[in-house]
Amino acid sequence: MSPEEAYVKAGRIAKEVVERGVKRIEEEAYILEICEKVEDDIIGFGGKPAFPCNVSQNEEAAHYTAAPFDKKKIERGALVKLDIGVHVEGFIADVAITIGLSKRWDNLVNAARETLKYALMKVEPGLSFSTFGGYVEDKARSLGYITIENLAGHRLGPYILHAGESVPNRRTLTSSSFKVKEAYAIEPFIVELGADAVVIGKGKSNIYRLSSFKKIKDKKMGRIVLELWSKYKGLPFASRWIVNEYGENGLKILDQLVKKGIVHSYPVLVEASNAPVAQFEHTILIKEDRIIVTTA
Repeated sequence: MSPEEAYVKAGRIAKEVVERGVKRIEEEAYILEICEKVEDDIIGFGGKPAFPCNVSQNEEAAHYTAAPFDKKKIERGALVKLDIGVHVEGFIADVAITIGLSKRWDNLVNAARETLKYALMKVEPGLSFSTFGGYVEDKARSLGYITIENLAGHRLGPYILHAGESVPNRRTLTSSSFKVKEAYAIEPFIVELGADAVVIGKGKSNIYRLSSFKKIKDKKMGRIVLELWSKYKGLPFASRWIVNEYGENGLKILDQLVKKGIVHSYPVLVEASNAPVAQFEHTILIKEDRIIVTTA
């Protein structure tokens, strides 16, 4: 399978899975159950999770995935972000959608959707990220909202979710530009005017990624590191996946690997002024003659 075929297949799977996942976003639904069913769907459709399913509510912008034995539910009237990653042979599709469980969110959700739609129309080979970020920022402002300053899209690579280049949602000084044959996740995050429009890490992480291969004296721990690489190849994984594989003792091993700098943890990202956040996301593949939105 060529890289383009794999990107397109991953995108098609992600589209199907997110459409099924939206139907599971209901008040009082258990987030653990949503995450597990979404991840099962990804595998059932012939892909693999590129990262744990994220179900983030209200001021949570990203990175909430269910903990092992999680009892957290979807809140009444919540603003919910469902963020899904799929890979086929390492080639990734990243897609997200926001669901408002109260009419009070309609304008914010529609503005986030329209901002992404406009952003996708502006992408072309050679377009600078700085110019693109200005387009996104201006569109959100024209709708009465503002983009979050320190959240951005990103270039994708084989088994690499963030491949070294961020795609800003604001004007910024950068020499990077969209390149042919590359794939990118485009994802504006927006909040109401007057919000701080920045995110901070908060709470215990349940998302991890193997980031180093330092030598480990403990043979059991060293074996687990090799197994993590073999299974995930540097892509993020969930603490609950580790519990399923190694039992509850796996959480202690994870903590030790984080302290040693071998595993990186990702805290939940929360808007600093507790403003509700809306997000829509698609993955694109740049061709010389067209832009393929793989997840559309």
